[in-house]
Amino acid sequence: MLEQIDKYLENELSGNSGVGPVEPEIPTVDENGLADKDTTITTDDPNIQIVIPKGFAPVILQTDRTDSMPGENGAVKEIMPIEEWNNITAEQINKGIVVVDNAITYDGGQATGAVSDFNEYVWIPMSDSSKFTRVAWTTPYGYDENGNFGSGGKVHLLAETSTLNRFWEDKTTEEYINMTNSVNRNKGFYISRYEASDNGKGIAQSKRNQQVWKNMLPATAVSASSNMKANINSHLIYGIEWDSVLQWLLDSGAIISSSTSEQNKIIDENDVQTNSSSWGNYSNSTGNASVNAKILQISGKSEYWKVNNIYDLAGNLHEVTKEKYSTITDYDVRGGVYVDAGTYSPVADRNVSNNEANGYVRI
Repeated sequence: MLEQIDKYLENELSGNSGVGPVEPEIPTVDENGLADKDTTITTDDPNIQIVIPKGFAPVILQTDRTDSMPGENGAVKEIMPIEEWNNITAEQINKGIVVVDNAITYDGGQATGAVSDFNEYVWIPMSDSSKFTRVAWTTPYGYDENGNFGSGGKVHLLAETSTLNRFWEDKTTEEYINMTNSVNRNKGFYISRYEASDNGKGIAQSKRNQQVWKNMLPATAVSASSNMKANINSHLIYGIEWDSVLQWLLDSGAIISSSTSEQNKIIDENDVQTNSSSWGNYSNSTGNASVNAKILQISGKSEYWKVNNIYDLAGNLHEVTKEKYSTITDYDVRGGVYVDAGTYSPVADRNVSNNEANGYVRI
């Protein structure tokens, strides 16, 4: 997950003694169309904004593919012109604004099979860290409080502190505190748009049409997800952030593919915690989502595995997180995997593994 830390303090919005409206910030860019300073874009909703870090820019997406989900297609077309930045709306943010971290140096964005010059991220709006959703999803399978795996609708019990056989994460670390402080300052955070691939130097990247990084130990995931970009703090996603992304999908009325005849289904809790087979790459994927399913796929393979412009939250490969199940296990995995059914490991599922053979990092 890409997030902004203390350097944004100087760019926080402030009042003007309560007299008149606060003028929107005037974005400025460098010769490549990228923000030349950390830039906050406000909307008509005081709780929804987006922060564009220095060296990043929002993009326009292609719309000319017939297999696109409703709305804009997933592939990047071009960097958004600077004069359009302050026209970004709360509605657009709630559909998934995509930003890139480098200039686009060839026509038409990402050509099929090409390694792009940029990473892609999606902004998750959140008014403040108190809105973090710590959800005890009830999934068809899961672990009970005694560490026994079973079926019949398992509530994933949660804990605020480290206790045996409870899903938990350490909230006392500097990283976690920085993360929550960043959300409070910036009203949101970034998540990688794609399942991670290796940049060749042991650092995770978020790029389209790449072989996803599998057979990854949790310790490698932690290391690979750090320092994805110079001067930007990134880290392996926390379970509480994963839950909050899923809750945002529900709250924003995200569209998923349900069947070949119904392309405009609004996501609901059943799609999140019971059966994610209609919008992820699973062994039993249904409808449009079943195209090219049942085997591991490259990043961004299907537009029908995309929700609010984030790919493969459900299925394809497990997501390693910084959440743990107990004091003696490694990190939990979320989101399900292509070899399982979407009814067995839906996107809300929490699983436990000390050596996750099918695991990979989403940052």
